[in-house]
Amino acid sequence: MLISLNKLREFVDFDFSLEELDDVLTMLGIEVEGVINNILKYDKFYVASVEECEKHPNADKLTICQVSIGESPITVVCGAPNVAKGQKVVLGLVGAVVPNGGFKLEKRKIRDVVSNGMICAQSELDMGEGSDGIWVLPEDAPVGMPFAEYSGINDIILELGLTPNKADCLSHLGIARELAAKLGKNVKLPNFELKPNDENINDYIKVNILNKQLCPRYSARVIKNVQIKDSPDWLKNHLQAIGVRPINAAVDVANYVMFELGQPLHTFDYDLIEAKEINVRTAEKNEKFITLDGSERTLDESMLVIADGKRTVAVGGVMGGKNSEVSHSTKNILLESAYFNPSSVRKTAKVLGISSDSSYRFERGTDIDGVLLSLNRAASLIAELCGGEVVGDYVDVYPEPVELKEIALRFERARKIIGVEISNDFITQSLANLGFEIIEQSRDEIKVRVPHRRNDVFGEIDLIEEVARMYNYDNITPNYVSSITFSGEGVHESLRTPELKNRLRHYFVSNGFNEILTQNMIDSAAASLFDDNAVKIANPLGEELSIMRPSSIPSILKTVNLNQRYGNSSLKLFEIGKIFKHSDDSGTHLKGYREDEVLSICLVGKNIPKQWADKDRNWDFYDLKGIIEDLSEFANLNITFKANELPVPAFSANSISLWVGKEQVGSIGYVSSNLLKKYDIESEVLIGVVELSKIYALKFKQNKYVPVSPFPSISRDLAFIVADNVAAELLKQEISANGGNLLKRVDIFDVYQGKNLEDGKKSLAYNLIFAAPDRTLVEEEVEKAVATIVAAIEEKFGATLRKI
Repeated sequence: MLISLNKLREFVDFDFSLEELDDVLTMLGIEVEGVINNILKYDKFYVASVEECEKHPNADKLTICQVSIGESPITVVCGAPNVAKGQKVVLGLVGAVVPNGGFKLEKRKIRDVVSNGMICAQSELDMGEGSDGIWVLPEDAPVGMPFAEYSGINDIILELGLTPNKADCLSHLGIARELAAKLGKNVKLPNFELKPNDENINDYIKVNILNKQLCPRYSARVIKNVQIKDSPDWLKNHLQAIGVRPINAAVDVANYVMFELGQPLHTFDYDLIEAKEINVRTAEKNEKFITLDGSERTLDESMLVIADGKRTVAVGGVMGGKNSEVSHSTKNILLESAYFNPSSVRKTAKVLGISSDSSYRFERGTDIDGVLLSLNRAASLIAELCGGEVVGDYVDVYPEPVELKEIALRFERARKIIGVEISNDFITQSLANLGFEIIEQSRDEIKVRVPHRRNDVFGEIDLIEEVARMYNYDNITPNYVSSITFSGEGVHESLRTPELKNRLRHYFVSNGFNEILTQNMIDSAAASLFDDNAVKIANPLGEELSIMRPSSIPSILKTVNLNQRYGNSSLKLFEIGKIFKHSDDSGTHLKGYREDEVLSICLVGKNIPKQWADKDRNWDFYDLKGIIEDLSEFANLNITFKANELPVPAFSANSISLWVGKEQVGSIGYVSSNLLKKYDIESEVLIGVVELSKIYALKFKQNKYVPVSPFPSISRDLAFIVADNVAAELLKQEISANGGNLLKRVDIFDVYQGKNLEDGKKSLAYNLIFAAPDRTLVEEEVEKAVATIVAAIEEKFGATLRKI
């Protein structure tokens, strides 16, 4: 943002040097990114008089001029077609640097005639486009006056960098308030006189707010019988100096007041307002509207618009419409000053691809209490510059006045946070200087009322930051000493990193997986596949990052898509990250929300790199299941598998759930083809999700050392014929449950369907290992255990023992 030093001094008196001002603003959190010194920029440029003109003897299009700045005339060769004797012009002397071009003027011989300077065009001086040829000044322009002084731009322009939370500083008044607070002075508001007639404004315009959430306040004035013309030089020069293109006096006043006071305004041609009413409402679906830049926009129902009795005339807080634009034929003006919801303006501007000075301020939050001051200031200036007449009173629709926040600050808390012994009086005075109203004060704390313009102040910590700014961060001595406790107490359990988390990370890295870190925020379309009531972000960076993810799968699939687009088609990935859901549990860190940690595993493409020693193949379901089994054994998790009775979001039918005891802790399987299409993935993707937060909460038996038996084990193979809808895992669990203490291991080694088996039947073959730690088993012991197992399987599953 560009601000004028001269304009700043109109609001507050200060005698800082430029360097001191830079330091003060920086300590207040306002960075000075650049300085434009117009006094130096226009050094050696003067108002001059053309005393004589004659054609150049050696060039048809050149003129030899005798130009004076009050002294003896000097010779200047000019190529402009409009130069003439008696004109007042801008003369750049030898040594001057032309602003638009950056070249230095030197004494030069042009076609055998020495030229001692340059008669300048308006565009060459960075003073607008102007007309073809040199800039001819009014006849009363004082010869010899430095151009910067004549044009009123003998000023220094500061380029400021503001953080998004400092919306209150997006004007000269806002910066002046900061300086005044630092100096302990009062701000001087603009002194203007408004002379309305005695007509009733309600006879001219009616305002209806149909959406109070998106527009809490809307005010308007009518200025009639105006004559729209170009702005006076002082206004045009001021706007150009701060980077704004002059248009006409009415529009220029609206821009001038916006940069002066921080409140965006809009001017309508009153005679183009149908039915003489303003309706603040949302747009219709797919409504077409042509904005001031001539572009046709397609609006939707979420966008706030300003409409008259028949049609939309502006997009609220973003841009006006071509159908109500103020032009040189305008006779009557409707002036708007309103407060629009910041989120609504930001979303609308982003969707429409419009960025304006008005939307920039509205989307950061303006001062709802500053609406009328800016309205009256602009009405006064328009009437003054355009010869208009302000109609009666103003319209101000403010159905539900916004209450001011009240916040308490503890003095000792402020001293502890800042780290300096600051007096209670200093804290109180600093907040009062910044415009916070002191409503209660005791020995231990004060209570303040926050002005609406300070929409960045929400709690006590924000007030403490304000005190620190006033104290000056340079006066706070940093303390680099750390305190170490030897009490033996560890980190609090709620903050401690679970030991299992690091063990899992080590396991996967050691087994050739790549760890990925993905965004916790996703788009609403992806989130809706997993949760219809996902956690929304109040102030998202964009629609694609507007939801806290209820599942890690969308993030994983985006990573797969990115890798495949770069030619990396075989992947072994894992991530330990967070997912977020609404919760009724009052014991959560943030009431109403739950944050869970999950382990995500992803397999895509070939299981091994292409090589001569072994044949590659695609990863399959059993690879992922085997990884989970190995992980369970490694981390002593005792994970078991069950078929999913209901469809699981994101997974195909070929998926199973993971259980620890009676607690479901995840799922594994192939990602559904419909979901893969959404991410432009053509290959199969296997994903496993383990809910670590549930596992962290479970209690596991500690591993104990068991000596390896020195006695031989006995192996038995059992094959059962069962219905083909019976899961192999269920039989395995039943075998383990009935095998007794001698059964040490059960593994499935064959699944068979086909010849010699009835339709609807399959054969499941298991290898059983029996052993005892203190003796060699005898055949009778093993046969007894096997008989018990067979009986249990036959009874529970209607199975038949098959001879192998």
